[in-house]
Amino acid sequence: MSLRPSELKQVVDELDAGLRSTRVQKAFAPLAALCYLELRQPGRSALLVACAQPQLARISVAQARMTSTQPHPFQSWLRRELVGLAVRRVALRADRIVELELGNREKVRKLIADLRTSSGMLLLLAEGDRVLSVSSEASGKETPAPGDRYAPASDPARSPELASRLIPVEGEAFPLAAAAEEMHSEKERAARAVEIRRRLQAPIKARLSRASRTREKVSVEASRRPQAERHRQIGELISRNVHQIPRGASTARLVEYSERGPIEVQVELRPDRTAKQQAEWHFHQYRRLLRGCEHAARRLKELESEAAEARRALEELQKASEEDLLARTDVSSAPRPKTTAKGRPFKEYFSSGGERIWVGRDSKSNEELTFHHARPHDLWLHARGAPGSHVVVPLEKTAELQPELLVDAAHLALHHSTLKGEPRGEVSYTRAKYVKRQKGQPAGSVSVTREQTFTVRLEPERLQRLLRSRSGRREK
Repeated sequence: MSLRPSELKQVVDELDAGLRSTRVQKAFAPLAALCYLELRQPGRSALLVACAQPQLARISVAQARMTSTQPHPFQSWLRRELVGLAVRRVALRADRIVELELGNREKVRKLIADLRTSSGMLLLLAEGDRVLSVSSEASGKETPAPGDRYAPASDPARSPELASRLIPVEGEAFPLAAAAEEMHSEKERAARAVEIRRRLQAPIKARLSRASRTREKVSVEASRRPQAERHRQIGELISRNVHQIPRGASTARLVEYSERGPIEVQVELRPDRTAKQQAEWHFHQYRRLLRGCEHAARRLKELESEAAEARRALEELQKASEEDLLARTDVSSAPRPKTTAKGRPFKEYFSSGGERIWVGRDSKSNEELTFHHARPHDLWLHARGAPGSHVVVPLEKTAELQPELLVDAAHLALHHSTLKGEPRGEVSYTRAKYVKRQKGQPAGSVSVTREQTFTVRLEPERLQRLLRSRSGRREK
């Protein structure tokens, strides 16, 4: 189970005393709500674990980390924002919320481990507690979005005070943190093995189910041999009586000789076909259905083989040991979540302070961004006198516009216009409520009032930082 509040306080106090001034050398996030920070200082190193997964929530120090060939996207944020920063303090922000503050002379970042069962997650915060990124499998009202201010709701159900179960590990630099890791390591290994088994079985079960559904359809095709034979019989019957069938007839009563003797059979005909054409059509249907039956029979054998192979694979996975499963690092990581940015009518970037900046993709999305997503009090920008994207900065009603945020948004407005690549350009800005549609004009054409204009000198480093911050883009 997760660390108790009393145990969490013990570990946090120990880490705060021993990790100050250590620097982040490497960062890893193999799963949602699980990350590792490799911290070093002369003569000392530690692998800090922050895990917010249910039943395994903890802050600890490990000897080795979990490996993964497909890390969580949160890893890119950790590496970009934390590597090189020094630990300033480790503290409890609330009963079960741990705050790791890091920084240098240029910036301060916070790694938050929200270990509450209802909303376990890891968050990366910029100045002013603005959310840069969230690592969690949960979603909903409790999960803040990038750019929001992190203000966790208080948990009314305070955990009862229970005695600590931690037994310090002798010889370790962080005895209590090492004990916290030992207490969870076996359970985590077992839980990971179960999850890997489930992920390996899922596509096999899907394949088995698909083969079963396909078999039902193919079986229907394979059962059409009697229908094919009937077409052959009718074709032969018409062929023997070609001269008795008048042209343009819709039916004909013909004599069929069988084992029971002659039988009169009424045959349906197409008036627009000759008797010879009628016979040829039935022979064609016979050959077509016969080929389909033969193909279906072969396909049924293939499906039986596929199903048998899938059942054997499931049996082998069920028998696989925990060690064998944990060795499968190719499936030990969580699949990349589908980014919510996909399909939206704008690209999302983040300022140096973590504020969101939205940029329209084309003329149609410009209109949707400005008139359907932007709120009246949001900031609206556009390159002055040049075609380009609408830029919107979501703001709180009472928020004061920060100069750095304005310059960041202006850089994006110039970059996404025909002034891209120019060393300077003019940008207009106003509140979104002062932007109006122009009737009878193409999509995205607007009229603006109460606008202000200023000249922006391009700062290449600022622009590159903004472009790298784009939400939903895979880091290379």
